[in-house]
Amino acid sequence: MVQSVAKPLTVDEFITHYGDNECYELIDSELIEIEPTGPHEQVSALIGRKLNVEIDRQDLRYFIPHRCLIKLLGTNTAFSPDVIVLDQTRLINEALWQQ
Repeated sequence: MVQSVAKPLTVDEFITHYGDNECYELIDSELIEIEPTGPHEQVSALIGRKLNVEIDRQDLRYFIPHRCLIKLLGTNTAFSPDVIVLDQTRLINEALWQQ
């Protein structure tokens, strides 16, 4: 029996074909199917809610995106974190980043 090996994906190919699909991540060029469980989602929601309260209390320029893909520098990995806090003042304009 011959088993075909999937072609490694680049981050750009992954974003083009799977970027809007929350069921996949790209780890070291390999497409990985993910399926978070109910308890997993509850924990990440609780952590996000607690962090948002503190961000508001301190009036910080941070935010927690509902959905985003993170590309690790120097790798062919892009994943959707359970919770991430981003500093609005340090974000790079995507149009500039792609140049």
